[in-house]
Amino acid sequence: MKTKTLRQHINISAVVLLTATTLPLSSFVVAQSDDQIEEVVVTGSRIARDSNLTGALPVQSVSAADIKASGEFSLSDVINDIPALLGSVTSEQSIDSGFANGANVLNLRGLGAERTLVLVDGRRHVGGLQGASSVDIGSIPQALVERVEVLTGGASAVYGADAVTGVVNFILKDDYEGLEIDASYGLSQEGDGGQRALSVLFGRNFDNGRGNFTVSADIRQDDGLQVSDRRNGLAAGSSRDWVNPALRFQQGDIGSSTPNFNQYYNYANTGLTNFGLPIPSAAEFATNYSDTFGNAPTLTAAESALIAQAGSAPQRAVLPFRTFPFTSGYGYIIPGNPFTFAGFDPETPIDLNGNGTPDCLDSFTGYNSVFGAESFGVVGGCWNVSENGQYAPVNDGLVAGNFQGFGGDSFNTIQNQRGDILLPDDKVSLNFLGHYDLNDQATLFGEVKYVTQETETDARPNSFWDLLFGAPDNPYLPDFIRPTAQATGGVAITLDPLLFNQRSSTERDTARVVLGLEGSFDNGWTYEFSTNYGRFEQDINRPRNVINDRFFAAIDATTDAGGSPACRSSVDPSAPALNTPFSIPSYQAGYFSFTPGDNSCVPLNIWAGQPGVTQSAADWVTTPTWDNLVIKQLSFAATIGGDFSEWFELPAGAVSFATGLELRSEESEATFDDFQLGVLPQGTPFTPGQLLEEVSDNANLVFRPQLTNRNESGRYHTKDAFIELSVPLLSDVIAANELTVDLAARYSDYSTIGEATSWKVGVVWAPIEDLAFRGGISEAVRAPNITELFGPETGATFRPSDPCDAAQINALAVDQPGLAANYQSNCVAQLQAFGVDPFNANGTYDFADPLSASFGGVTGGNKNLTEETAETITYGFVYQPSFLTGFNLTADYWEIRIDDAIESVGAQDIVDGCYQGAALNSTFCNSFTRNTNPGSAQFGGFNFLRSGDVNFAKLETSGIDISASYTFDFRDHNFEVSVTGTEVNEIDFFTNPADASEVNPELGEVNRPETAGNVGMRWNWGNLSVGWQSQYLGEMLVSFVEIETAQTLYGSDVFMEETWIHDINATYIWNDSLTIRGGINNISEEDPFGTNRAFPASPRGRMMFLGGTYKI
Repeated sequence: MKTKTLRQHINISAVVLLTATTLPLSSFVVAQSDDQIEEVVVTGSRIARDSNLTGALPVQSVSAADIKASGEFSLSDVINDIPALLGSVTSEQSIDSGFANGANVLNLRGLGAERTLVLVDGRRHVGGLQGASSVDIGSIPQALVERVEVLTGGASAVYGADAVTGVVNFILKDDYEGLEIDASYGLSQEGDGGQRALSVLFGRNFDNGRGNFTVSADIRQDDGLQVSDRRNGLAAGSSRDWVNPALRFQQGDIGSSTPNFNQYYNYANTGLTNFGLPIPSAAEFATNYSDTFGNAPTLTAAESALIAQAGSAPQRAVLPFRTFPFTSGYGYIIPGNPFTFAGFDPETPIDLNGNGTPDCLDSFTGYNSVFGAESFGVVGGCWNVSENGQYAPVNDGLVAGNFQGFGGDSFNTIQNQRGDILLPDDKVSLNFLGHYDLNDQATLFGEVKYVTQETETDARPNSFWDLLFGAPDNPYLPDFIRPTAQATGGVAITLDPLLFNQRSSTERDTARVVLGLEGSFDNGWTYEFSTNYGRFEQDINRPRNVINDRFFAAIDATTDAGGSPACRSSVDPSAPALNTPFSIPSYQAGYFSFTPGDNSCVPLNIWAGQPGVTQSAADWVTTPTWDNLVIKQLSFAATIGGDFSEWFELPAGAVSFATGLELRSEESEATFDDFQLGVLPQGTPFTPGQLLEEVSDNANLVFRPQLTNRNESGRYHTKDAFIELSVPLLSDVIAANELTVDLAARYSDYSTIGEATSWKVGVVWAPIEDLAFRGGISEAVRAPNITELFGPETGATFRPSDPCDAAQINALAVDQPGLAANYQSNCVAQLQAFGVDPFNANGTYDFADPLSASFGGVTGGNKNLTEETAETITYGFVYQPSFLTGFNLTADYWEIRIDDAIESVGAQDIVDGCYQGAALNSTFCNSFTRNTNPGSAQFGGFNFLRSGDVNFAKLETSGIDISASYTFDFRDHNFEVSVTGTEVNEIDFFTNPADASEVNPELGEVNRPETAGNVGMRWNWGNLSVGWQSQYLGEMLVSFVEIETAQTLYGSDVFMEETWIHDINATYIWNDSLTIRGGINNISEEDPFGTNRAFPASPRGRMMFLGGTYKI
């Protein structure tokens, strides 16, 4: 028989009182006689203790029955219902998260996955994410999970520095006997979004019970959800932040009810278009009107209403279908030569829709593209090319600015019918666990696991190009625009190409091997020695990435001697390479991947939609690319535990201890294909194998051309020693049924930061049997992890709003004049330093964001990171009244402060953080650059940003967790009721090391409501069990909005009201072998926020599921 050791955990019947909810483990009382009291190890300590006693730190538990009854497809969907884990990312939410597609990542207290330690059977698990060392819990075998324990308190002294906010410990079934087959199927009410799972679990004892092996196989398939599956699919997750379109005239605003506007905003009278331009104030309009026509206007009610609308509208808005309204997936054609500025006549005599108006005046995009009275000029175009190659005047959506809008023809660059709302996902898990008793005091154990997962997604557009030139002799020019091209020397098309169909795939493989020996000594002390190896590999494959120089060569078409379309570089090898006129994107023209005149170039028609693309052209201008990431972890641990009763005992009992050593090494390696690295291929006019950056300003043969990708590898190792003591001071005396002090300390020696220490003190005082008070304080030093230090540097695209934009600063000045003054003074100092004058002739600050597109940058690790120091405090009580059997109440206050916090910072926080303090913040200001070329149309705008981890000044958060449950019987019926909740006081990021008072508050932003909780009820009657769960989420913002400026800049529309999500499930035990279950999740069909595809609820809507378990 297997001996009881440190690996043993509390019996499931003693852990899980409620199958519809999660409650602090320490709140449960197990009715046992004195000779049956079991000592168990519960997450939070390595010391076995009486299961009847309260632990110093709160622990919550989810059982295998909870997981099955929930009907959720992934573990994270179940565990995420615990309020403290609300900030976690499920596989559905991964499409919006920035983590790998399909990843499941836990995040306690919303302070980052890197501070939440995930264990499997109390042991570390290899990380599974690029950019973080966090474990992807999707690689943990769901069929093998016996229960999940969640410790919401600092445990770094016990488990290591990663456990700043707590520990999530997955405990597996390692002594299973029999055969279990489990199958489940889920389907949305719409008949889509199917999810299928099949698992087989087999275990057997051998050698008269001395050994056991358990094998499991788990297959899961998620169909995902495509845009085309839903009527509103294009809108899903499309809401983003832009300037408010209510500040501008929209189509239909000016008409017969607005005669003064109709006269002034009239192209024939003033050269102004009648929609898309800013709505003026009454005084401004009266001046302009009088100057033009010689008399003052008398405004009508409709005109006054429009002016009032603009006057009261917030400066910014978050609306669906946000887009860049000067491009489309198949192109906007413009009537002029962008290199010479010839053409661009608003009255270009082309009228494809036959309405009697030149097509360039039919849309604001068209008007803005030419040289109108208030046009930006030489941007966008007048005609949209459809997928099937038809031409029509551009259809505007809502106009928000010269380069900003919502909807219209350009939105297909953001989302299209082949896009994904939820990603399809296929996963296979294979696991083996075994143990064998060598004798009565020694057991050999082991585990082998392999998990493979693959997701895919639409990866178009895979580039963007402003004003691609079409020469007059280009045979692919549409007939309607050819005369203009001949007159002006050429025309252009702006394109974010959807022309090259591709679905990128992400494959993630996780392998883990554990081998160990555990047992006990003659004096009752226990020991465990184990070694643990894990390997994670991720491959991202993109079948068709655009090769920059080949794309330019292929679209620069002419005719050969026989009159057939041909590449100009083939006809005339001396022809200069093509480029965009304003370097959008940044690119140095040239021939790099092929040699002009070698006749390899295949001409590409980008002027005729999808029919213009031949297979041979697509094959020549695109190439497969890949990213590969490998993370390895090797650890060795030795632990001894017991008590000192052999030598001495205190009046309240023996002092217990656990001590041990841990050696751990981690390494990562990220590699990229040669095209992304800029390695010149065979056929180059330069030396094959030479780097592109050695012969040009480019670094990348594929998009984006001037962004660098670099292979990166790194490793570190650590040596740890720890000790825990549990000292029972009082027991079974007046006013002290129990008084115990827990102590823990850990010494670590990192190869990166050197020596560090962590410690913890915990106290449990139970004045009476029914009531216990608990508390703890801990301090930990967390070293930067493997990916924070050595994550690969990769190209990325950014488009934060510019905090130096005068309109935004003016809007802030209304309610937050001090913040606005900081922004303006810091912006003036920086802009003037490289020659931008942000003031107009009247001395008024009027800098406007000049960007017409997103810009490039890089993300990656930061080898200069230093350690962070975290202090965690928790205290609370557990109340279990003896007069009300089955009732439990717990409340715990928690507080976390992290100094020199290591944090990954988003683009918007970086640019805001530069300017919002009393002085420029160099930590953030040095992370981006602006365009310093006075001749550029984007002069002064952002042109590069580096995103990654930095050391903040500090991070602070605190709150209260409350949990109550009651279980009771009424005749043959059993009822369970529970309530759990979290109230957060603040989540404050102090980002400026030079100014400790400068705070970036996060509470109330998306995923961070002030209040969250669950209400659970279950009815058990005979073989039938029916459960109900309601999840509550308090008010919070949509994504992409900062709480400190939300009301001022956006108004109340960005605040989402409280959300309730209701689920019902039922389980019926048919016989000893068969159990069936089913239910409905999201009964009230709550929707995701407009900015998110899967939060706070799944876009599948109401989801039905049915499953069953057959045991032999």
